[in-house]
Amino acid sequence: MSDGPYRSLPMSPRWKQAAKCAYHGTFSTGDIADALQQAVERDCRAELSSAFVSKVTALIVGPDEPGLFRDLPISDLNALHRECSSPMEAGMIRNAIDALEDGFRGEEAVQKAAEGCVSDRILAGARQIEEHIYRETSDRQARSVRSRLEASFGGINMSAAAQRLLRVPGAQPHAPAAAFAGLDDGVPL
Repeated sequence: MSDGPYRSLPMSPRWKQAAKCAYHGTFSTGDIADALQQAVERDCRAELSSAFVSKVTALIVGPDEPGLFRDLPISDLNALHRECSSPMEAGMIRNAIDALEDGFRGEEAVQKAAEGCVSDRILAGARQIEEHIYRETSDRQARSVRSRLEASFGGINMSAAAQRLLRVPGAQPHAPAAAFAGLDDGVPL
């Protein structure tokens, strides 16, 4: 008997937990959203160093008294893009450039870039989960997992996850997943 196709998923334990929640119908969309948010925040902490985030923030926000050509730091971000050491760092730079080109400035542009980075990673992880389930089980089960993942996206607080990624002082800590200790604490019937 198999423990489920999510066991052989080549991802971190947090992503396997998100896949498990999406695979089993006993988990609510809120449970799936919590699992996805924990997985993406772990990835962000692992792949985006505080020095890198500080450097991107400094380039976007700039000094208190900007110079004549300091209006758009896109060329500086493009130079930093060539030095990226991970795909998530490169994604953060691309999202920052997109935010600046969309007219956002300062802290708002940094927040939009971080939200885009979180969103990109959640979507990539969800696609990887769906593809793995598709290979390991039936089309029907893969479509079910996909629809459950998509339904849970609305429950993810992208703004709070981005603030934790940026290590903003006063950012709300992520609430730990509910731990069920007994039969009365289980999933609702």
